[in-house]
Amino acid sequence: LALGTFEAIVLPPTDGRTGAPAVTLLNGITKGMDRSLPAATALARAGLGAVLIDTPLGGSRRIAEGHPGLDLAELARRGVDLDVPFATRLFDGVAADLAAAFAFAEAEHGLGADRRALFGVSFGCLLSSLAFARDGVGDRLFGAIGHPDLPAMARGLVDSFAQFSGLPPAVVAGGLRLGPVADVAARRMGGEPAVGLLRFARLLAALGRGGRALDGLDPVRFAPEVGAPAGGGDRPAHFLAGALDPVAPPEVVRAAAAAFSTSTVEVLPGLGHGWYVGARPAGAESFERSCGAWLVRHLADWTE
Repeated sequence: LALGTFEAIVLPPTDGRTGAPAVTLLNGITKGMDRSLPAATALARAGLGAVLIDTPLGGSRRIAEGHPGLDLAELARRGVDLDVPFATRLFDGVAADLAAAFAFAEAEHGLGADRRALFGVSFGCLLSSLAFARDGVGDRLFGAIGHPDLPAMARGLVDSFAQFSGLPPAVVAGGLRLGPVADVAARRMGGEPAVGLLRFARLLAALGRGGRALDGLDPVRFAPEVGAPAGGGDRPAHFLAGALDPVAPPEVVRAAAAAFSTSTVEVLPGLGHGWYVGARPAGAESFERSCGAWLVRHLADWTE
Protein backbone atom coordinates (compact mmCIF):
# COMPACT_ATOMS: atom_id res chain seq x y z
CA LEU A 1 0.00 0.00 0.00
CA ALA A 2 1.75 3.14 -1.23
CA LEU A 3 1.39 6.08 1.12
CA GLY A 4 4.37 8.10 -0.08
CA THR A 5 2.83 9.76 -3.15
CA PHE A 6 -0.69 10.80 -4.03
CA GLU A 7 -2.66 12.95 -6.42
CA ALA A 8 -4.42 16.16 -5.41
CA ILE A 9 -6.86 18.53 -7.06
CA VAL A 10 -6.69 22.19 -6.03
CA LEU A 11 -9.64 24.49 -6.68
CA PRO A 12 -8.67 28.14 -6.07
CA PRO A 13 -11.35 30.74 -5.29
CA THR A 14 -13.39 31.48 -8.39
CA ASP A 15 -13.06 35.23 -7.83
CA GLY A 16 -9.28 35.00 -8.21
CA ARG A 17 -8.47 36.36 -4.76
CA THR A 18 -4.98 35.58 -3.44
CA GLY A 19 -3.96 34.34 -0.03
CA ALA A 20 -7.31 32.62 0.58
CA PRO A 21 -7.80 30.03 3.34
CA ALA A 22 -7.48 26.39 2.32
CA VAL A 23 -9.73 23.42 3.11
CA THR A 24 -8.76 19.79 2.58
CA LEU A 25 -11.54 17.34 1.65
CA LEU A 26 -11.19 13.64 2.41
CA ASN A 27 -13.77 10.92 1.80
CA GLY A 28 -14.25 7.53 3.37
CA ILE A 29 -12.42 4.31 2.57
CA THR A 30 -12.87 3.26 -1.11
CA LYS A 31 -14.58 6.56 -2.07
CA GLY A 32 -12.80 8.75 -4.62
CA MET A 33 -12.20 12.49 -4.43
CA ASP A 34 -14.84 13.05 -7.12
CA ARG A 35 -17.41 12.70 -4.33
CA SER A 36 -16.01 15.92 -2.85
CA LEU A 37 -16.38 18.05 -5.99
CA PRO A 38 -19.81 19.58 -5.11
CA ALA A 39 -18.54 20.71 -1.69
CA ALA A 40 -15.24 21.89 -3.16
CA THR A 41 -17.05 23.93 -5.80
CA ALA A 42 -19.18 25.60 -3.11
CA LEU A 43 -16.04 26.50 -1.18
CA ALA A 44 -14.33 27.95 -4.27
CA ARG A 45 -17.37 30.05 -5.11
CA ALA A 46 -17.37 31.37 -1.53
CA GLY A 47 -13.79 32.59 -1.83
CA LEU A 48 -12.00 29.62 -0.27
CA GLY A 49 -9.41 27.25 -1.69
CA ALA A 50 -10.27 23.55 -1.79
CA VAL A 51 -7.72 20.71 -1.82
CA LEU A 52 -9.08 17.26 -2.69
CA ILE A 53 -7.14 14.07 -2.04
CA ASP A 54 -8.05 10.40 -2.08
CA THR A 55 -8.10 8.15 0.94
CA PRO A 56 -5.94 5.03 0.53
CA LEU A 57 -7.94 2.38 -1.38
CA GLY A 58 -10.11 5.12 -2.88
CA GLY A 59 -10.09 6.80 -6.30
CA SER A 60 -6.64 7.12 -7.82
CA ARG A 61 -5.11 5.21 -4.89
CA ARG A 62 -6.98 1.98 -5.56
CA ILE A 63 -4.78 -0.98 -6.40
CA ALA A 64 -7.44 -3.02 -8.22
CA GLU A 65 -10.38 -2.32 -10.49
CA GLY A 66 -14.00 -3.23 -9.86
CA HIS A 67 -15.42 -4.27 -6.51
CA PRO A 68 -13.73 -2.57 -3.49
CA GLY A 69 -13.19 -6.00 -1.97
CA LEU A 70 -10.68 -6.70 -4.73
CA ASP A 71 -8.34 -4.05 -3.28
CA LEU A 72 -8.39 -5.84 0.06
CA ALA A 73 -7.87 -9.20 -1.64
CA GLU A 74 -4.92 -7.77 -3.57
CA LEU A 75 -3.35 -6.56 -0.34
CA ALA A 76 -3.58 -10.08 1.03
CA ARG A 77 -2.05 -11.47 -2.17
CA ARG A 78 0.88 -9.10 -1.67
CA GLY A 79 1.37 -10.39 1.85
CA VAL A 80 -0.09 -7.37 3.65
CA ASP A 81 -1.88 -8.35 6.84
CA LEU A 82 -5.00 -6.37 7.66
CA ASP A 83 -4.04 -5.86 11.30
CA VAL A 84 -3.34 -3.10 13.79
CA PRO A 85 0.17 -2.35 12.38
CA PHE A 86 -1.47 -1.93 8.95
CA ALA A 87 -4.02 0.47 10.47
CA THR A 88 -1.17 2.39 12.10
CA ARG A 89 0.59 2.84 8.76
CA LEU A 90 -2.65 3.93 7.14
CA PHE A 91 -3.60 6.45 9.84
CA ASP A 92 -0.10 7.92 10.14
CA GLY A 93 0.25 8.04 6.36
CA VAL A 94 -2.98 9.99 5.85
CA ALA A 95 -2.07 12.45 8.61
CA ALA A 96 1.19 13.13 6.78
CA ASP A 97 -0.71 13.38 3.47
CA LEU A 98 -2.97 16.12 4.83
CA ALA A 99 -0.03 18.16 6.10
CA ALA A 100 1.69 17.72 2.72
CA ALA A 101 -1.47 18.76 0.86
CA PHE A 102 -1.60 22.03 2.79
CA ALA A 103 2.10 22.65 2.14
CA PHE A 104 1.57 22.03 -1.59
CA ALA A 105 -1.45 24.35 -1.75
CA GLU A 106 0.51 27.14 -0.10
CA ALA A 107 3.73 26.68 -2.08
CA GLU A 108 2.13 26.25 -5.51
CA HIS A 109 -1.11 28.23 -5.23
CA GLY A 110 -0.64 30.66 -2.34
CA LEU A 111 -3.52 29.11 -0.39
CA GLY A 112 -3.81 28.45 3.32
CA ALA A 113 -0.82 30.42 4.55
CA ASP A 114 -2.74 31.71 7.57
CA ARG A 115 -5.96 29.72 7.83
CA ARG A 116 -6.49 26.02 7.20
CA ALA A 117 -9.44 23.70 7.77
CA LEU A 118 -9.88 19.96 7.39
CA PHE A 119 -13.09 18.28 6.24
CA GLY A 120 -13.64 14.53 6.29
CA VAL A 121 -16.60 12.27 5.54
CA SER A 122 -17.17 8.98 7.40
CA PHE A 123 -13.79 7.29 7.85
CA GLY A 124 -12.24 10.41 6.33
CA CYS A 125 -13.61 12.32 9.32
CA LEU A 126 -11.79 9.96 11.68
CA LEU A 127 -8.53 10.29 9.73
CA SER A 128 -8.79 14.09 9.49
CA SER A 129 -9.53 14.26 13.22
CA LEU A 130 -6.27 12.47 14.00
CA ALA A 131 -4.21 14.93 11.96
CA PHE A 132 -6.04 17.82 13.64
CA ALA A 133 -5.97 16.64 17.25
CA ARG A 134 -2.71 14.67 17.45
CA ASP A 135 -0.51 16.41 14.90
CA GLY A 136 -1.84 19.97 15.13
CA VAL A 137 -2.75 20.18 11.42
CA GLY A 138 -5.26 22.91 10.61
CA ASP A 139 -7.15 25.58 12.52
CA ARG A 140 -10.65 24.10 12.22
CA LEU A 141 -12.00 20.58 11.89
CA PHE A 142 -15.18 19.56 10.07
CA GLY A 143 -16.61 16.07 9.90
CA ALA A 144 -19.77 14.61 8.37
CA ILE A 145 -21.37 11.23 9.18
CA GLY A 146 -18.33 10.41 11.30
CA HIS A 147 -16.59 11.38 14.52
CA PRO A 148 -13.16 11.23 16.24
CA ASP A 149 -13.74 8.23 18.55
CA LEU A 150 -11.84 5.38 16.86
CA PRO A 151 -13.26 2.36 18.76
CA ALA A 152 -16.84 3.68 18.57
CA MET A 153 -16.52 4.48 14.85
CA ALA A 154 -15.10 1.02 14.14
CA ARG A 155 -17.88 -0.65 16.13
CA GLY A 156 -20.47 1.34 14.18
CA LEU A 157 -18.97 0.14 10.91
CA VAL A 158 -18.87 -3.47 12.11
CA ASP A 159 -22.48 -3.36 13.28
CA SER A 160 -23.56 -2.11 9.85
CA PHE A 161 -21.04 -4.10 7.82
CA ALA A 162 -23.52 -6.53 6.28
CA GLN A 163 -25.69 -3.64 5.10
CA PHE A 164 -22.85 -1.78 3.40
CA SER A 165 -20.75 -4.72 2.18
CA GLY A 166 -23.52 -6.77 0.62
CA LEU A 167 -22.41 -9.87 2.55
CA PRO A 168 -25.16 -11.85 4.32
CA PRO A 169 -25.31 -11.07 8.07
CA ALA A 170 -24.67 -14.74 8.89
CA VAL A 171 -21.42 -14.71 6.88
CA VAL A 172 -20.23 -11.51 8.59
CA ALA A 173 -21.13 -12.86 12.02
CA GLY A 174 -19.37 -16.13 11.25
CA GLY A 175 -16.30 -14.32 9.95
CA LEU A 176 -16.01 -12.29 13.14
CA ARG A 177 -16.57 -15.31 15.38
CA LEU A 178 -14.63 -18.00 13.51
CA GLY A 179 -11.86 -15.92 11.97
CA PRO A 180 -10.07 -17.21 8.85
CA VAL A 181 -12.09 -20.45 8.93
CA ALA A 182 -15.07 -18.44 7.64
CA ASP A 183 -13.06 -17.27 4.63
CA VAL A 184 -13.80 -20.57 2.92
CA ALA A 185 -17.55 -19.93 3.01
CA ALA A 186 -17.06 -16.32 1.92
CA ARG A 187 -14.92 -17.40 -1.03
CA ARG A 188 -17.53 -19.89 -2.19
CA MET A 189 -20.22 -17.23 -1.95
CA GLY A 190 -18.51 -14.17 -3.40
CA GLY A 191 -14.98 -15.04 -4.42
CA GLU A 192 -11.92 -13.03 -3.37
CA PRO A 193 -13.81 -9.72 -2.94
CA ALA A 194 -15.95 -11.32 -0.24
CA VAL A 195 -12.87 -12.69 1.52
CA GLY A 196 -11.22 -9.26 1.40
CA LEU A 197 -14.28 -7.60 2.89
CA LEU A 198 -14.48 -10.17 5.66
CA ARG A 199 -10.84 -9.60 6.58
CA PHE A 200 -11.49 -5.87 6.71
CA ALA A 201 -14.46 -6.52 9.02
CA ARG A 202 -12.14 -8.39 11.37
CA LEU A 203 -9.72 -5.45 11.35
CA LEU A 204 -12.58 -3.09 12.23
CA ALA A 205 -13.60 -5.42 15.05
CA ALA A 206 -10.04 -5.30 16.42
CA LEU A 207 -10.07 -1.50 16.27
CA GLY A 208 -13.47 -1.50 17.96
CA ARG A 209 -12.10 -3.38 20.96
CA GLY A 210 -9.64 -0.55 21.60
CA GLY A 211 -6.63 -1.13 23.82
CA ARG A 212 -3.29 0.53 24.47
CA ALA A 213 -1.94 -0.42 21.04
CA LEU A 214 -4.47 2.01 19.53
CA ASP A 215 -3.97 4.93 21.90
CA GLY A 216 -1.79 6.78 19.40
CA LEU A 217 -4.42 6.42 16.67
CA ASP A 218 -7.52 7.51 18.61
CA PRO A 219 -8.19 11.22 17.94
CA VAL A 220 -10.54 11.59 20.90
CA ARG A 221 -7.64 10.90 23.28
CA PHE A 222 -5.83 13.96 21.93
CA ALA A 223 -8.88 16.23 21.68
CA PRO A 224 -8.59 17.72 25.20
CA GLU A 225 -5.07 18.88 24.35
CA VAL A 226 -6.07 20.74 21.17
CA GLY A 227 -4.58 24.20 21.56
CA ALA A 228 -5.12 27.57 19.96
CA PRO A 229 -3.70 28.36 16.50
CA ALA A 230 -0.66 30.55 16.21
CA GLY A 231 -2.85 33.57 15.47
CA GLY A 232 -4.86 33.18 18.67
CA GLY A 233 -8.49 32.23 19.22
CA ASP A 234 -9.41 28.55 19.40
CA ARG A 235 -9.43 25.47 17.19
CA PRO A 236 -13.07 24.41 16.97
CA ALA A 237 -14.42 21.11 15.73
CA HIS A 238 -17.77 20.94 13.92
CA PHE A 239 -19.70 17.78 13.07
CA LEU A 240 -22.69 17.05 10.84
CA ALA A 241 -24.60 13.94 11.88
CA GLY A 242 -27.43 12.00 10.28
CA ALA A 243 -30.49 11.40 12.43
CA LEU A 244 -30.73 7.86 11.00
CA ASP A 245 -27.04 7.05 10.71
CA PRO A 246 -26.30 3.56 12.09
CA VAL A 247 -22.52 4.02 11.81
CA ALA A 248 -22.24 7.36 13.60
CA PRO A 249 -25.51 7.98 15.51
CA PRO A 250 -26.05 11.56 16.76
CA GLU A 251 -25.66 10.62 20.43
CA VAL A 252 -22.28 9.01 19.72
CA VAL A 253 -21.17 11.99 17.64
CA ARG A 254 -22.14 14.37 20.46
CA ALA A 255 -20.20 12.32 23.03
CA ALA A 256 -17.08 12.30 20.85
CA ALA A 257 -17.36 16.00 19.98
CA ALA A 258 -17.56 16.88 23.68
CA ALA A 259 -13.90 15.87 24.03
CA PHE A 260 -12.97 19.13 22.26
CA SER A 261 -13.12 22.35 24.25
CA THR A 262 -15.01 24.03 21.41
CA SER A 263 -17.33 21.96 19.23
CA THR A 264 -20.75 21.92 17.58
CA VAL A 265 -22.96 19.10 16.30
CA GLU A 266 -25.77 19.56 13.81
CA VAL A 267 -28.20 16.78 12.93
CA LEU A 268 -29.87 16.42 9.53
CA PRO A 269 -33.33 14.77 9.68
CA GLY A 270 -33.70 11.77 7.41
CA LEU A 271 -29.96 11.45 6.84
CA GLY A 272 -28.40 8.04 7.34
CA HIS A 273 -24.82 7.25 6.35
CA GLY A 274 -25.39 9.54 3.36
CA TRP A 275 -28.90 9.87 1.91
CA TYR A 276 -30.51 6.46 1.83
CA VAL A 277 -32.74 5.71 -1.16
CA GLY A 278 -36.15 7.13 -0.31
CA ALA A 279 -34.89 8.88 2.84
CA ARG A 280 -33.87 12.19 1.28
CA PRO A 281 -36.37 14.86 2.38
CA ALA A 282 -38.39 16.46 -0.40
CA GLY A 283 -36.54 19.44 -1.81
CA ALA A 284 -33.31 18.61 0.05
CA GLU A 285 -29.99 19.01 -1.69
CA SER A 286 -27.70 16.06 -2.33
CA PHE A 287 -25.59 14.99 0.63
CA GLU A 288 -22.46 16.41 -0.98
CA ARG A 289 -24.11 19.78 -1.68
CA SER A 290 -25.52 19.87 1.84
CA CYS A 291 -21.98 19.44 3.14
CA GLY A 292 -20.78 22.28 0.93
CA ALA A 293 -23.45 24.67 2.21
CA TRP A 294 -22.69 23.66 5.79
CA LEU A 295 -18.96 24.31 5.33
CA VAL A 296 -19.50 27.67 3.67
CA ARG A 297 -21.76 28.77 6.53
CA HIS A 298 -19.22 27.83 9.20
CA LEU A 299 -16.35 29.46 7.30
CA ALA A 300 -18.13 32.70 6.37
CA ASP A 301 -15.97 34.69 8.81
CA TRP A 302 -12.88 33.63 6.85
CA THR A 303 -14.13 35.27 3.66
CA GLU A 304 -15.32 38.62 5.03
